[in-house]
Amino acid sequence: MLLAAVLGCGGGPTPPAVGDGSSSGPRRGGELIIALRADVDSWNPYTAGSSTALNVLELLYPRLVRERWSPGTGIRVEPALAERWSFSDDRRELRFELREARWSDGRPVSCADVAFTWRAQHSPALGWPGLYIKDGIESFECADERTAVFRFAHPSAYQVLDANDDAQLPRVYGAVPFEQWMATAWEQRLVSAGPFRLERVVPGQEAILVRDPEWRDGTRPYIDRLIFRVYAGADEALRALLAGDVDLVEKVPPGRAAEVARREDLALLDLPGLSWTFIAWNQLAPGAYAADRRRRGCGAGCREDAQTVRALLADHPHPILGDPRVRRALTLAIDREDLVEGPWRGHARVAVSPLVSFLGVSGQSRPLPWDPVRAAALLEAAGWRRPVEGGVREKDGRRLELEILVNADNTLRREVLERVATALAGVGVAVRPVALPRREYIARARAKDFDGLLGGWRAGTRIEPQSILHCAAAAGRGNNLGAWCDDRADALADRAAAAADLEHALPLWRQWEERFVQQQPYTMLYEERVLIGIHRRVHDASPSPLNPYAEIEKWWVDSSEPTGVAATSPPR
Repeated sequence: MLLAAVLGCGGGPTPPAVGDGSSSGPRRGGELIIALRADVDSWNPYTAGSSTALNVLELLYPRLVRERWSPGTGIRVEPALAERWSFSDDRRELRFELREARWSDGRPVSCADVAFTWRAQHSPALGWPGLYIKDGIESFECADERTAVFRFAHPSAYQVLDANDDAQLPRVYGAVPFEQWMATAWEQRLVSAGPFRLERVVPGQEAILVRDPEWRDGTRPYIDRLIFRVYAGADEALRALLAGDVDLVEKVPPGRAAEVARREDLALLDLPGLSWTFIAWNQLAPGAYAADRRRRGCGAGCREDAQTVRALLADHPHPILGDPRVRRALTLAIDREDLVEGPWRGHARVAVSPLVSFLGVSGQSRPLPWDPVRAAALLEAAGWRRPVEGGVREKDGRRLELEILVNADNTLRREVLERVATALAGVGVAVRPVALPRREYIARARAKDFDGLLGGWRAGTRIEPQSILHCAAAAGRGNNLGAWCDDRADALADRAAAAADLEHALPLWRQWEERFVQQQPYTMLYEERVLIGIHRRVHDASPSPLNPYAEIEKWWVDSSEPTGVAATSPPR
């Protein structure tokens, strides 16, 4: 497939096999205990906001197709709820034929559920942030109970994926009005059609999923129960793994990866990743966006578009960061290799742009070098001068001082921000780090109430930076957190997204990347490797960069070696 050919990168050596090689074959039964670093914030994929939640929900809600990754071959699209799919001759009509399946309430899964999901995705009251994915789809209909038909405005590179996203919902969820979805306790109403069903939730502590005996042919999954336990942070989760209290930790702190690798009873999987860390620089004066929404009487359904944001940028630009020379200087002043080799212990790489290397689409652009001398010269050219040697720069009576937000529960990011602050002080920029509880951190990010924001995104398998860095994505409290509105970049993104295939889109995305590197709306820090710690009593496990629980229906546990028994083995 063209998709697999283009995305067949991010490979590298095959991850170490999980298990000790002593078992003869799959066995049914047992339980798998998984550490989570955050609670599942919603049991509905359209109201969940964290990657943690979405990974777990993949085990409960079906998709039309699923993406699978393997070393060497990259990403392939495989049947899931849809047994097969086909295009019309002009590639504007895509038909999915659904397999026989049942929801956990006993109702059959049908095209009516796909139609309901389509309505939910387009509901203004719900305001699904992924709606842009559907921009190229003109209409949807059910040809019959098991045939879903999507009609597109024109052929494009990602038609199957555009139709596929996101999870399919049972139409019985329509009993709850869309405007009430965000406030609904979905764990009390959950209806699933995945390899597992939800048995019990204790908020903030654990969630238990049990094997769905009716999933597919009934022979899988092998594991009877999945227990997701919530831990306060990465170190607490790792301690539980080392003590034998859990079987899997999906994000091992890089500074402690060697502890896992030394253990005979554990395996450390080091996989290419789709996650990257950045500092977003606000193009708007902090607070201006929220103040404008209050002035216009905006509630949850306030209408905004790119023109609204552009007008606000003209009236209230950031007094420091509105100048691209300053943003470029900030990047040049930060030693990102130090971050990779220090806090990340080499389990990362310096990033160029949101076109992550995993996707293999980056062009000739290279990371800006660490060059404090050049950074100082750019700040001088922008009018920011040091009144005294070693002091904080000033311009028109204003100090070059920036408040940078970070989520308080991420100790690694806090260490990174300390190093960033030290580096920027060297060129006369004062940084005031502000560590916030996650809820407040997200609220201020959405309100564009910051100077800088140290955060992370996880890329999808599409090339779609427009979802976070197009002017239209700055409206409606969208994901363009820093309100970067660049006409040239937006035009390139629009043309690339509308291209008929990846062959025509890639040169446009590479031009977009060049513009990004020039303008530096983000300081790209690093792309993260995926470090997964897993007990060797778990066999045939194949965690993926796409999901740490990929193909979990094929995993099985050796119940003769319960969690914690082999943990008594001495470290090597």
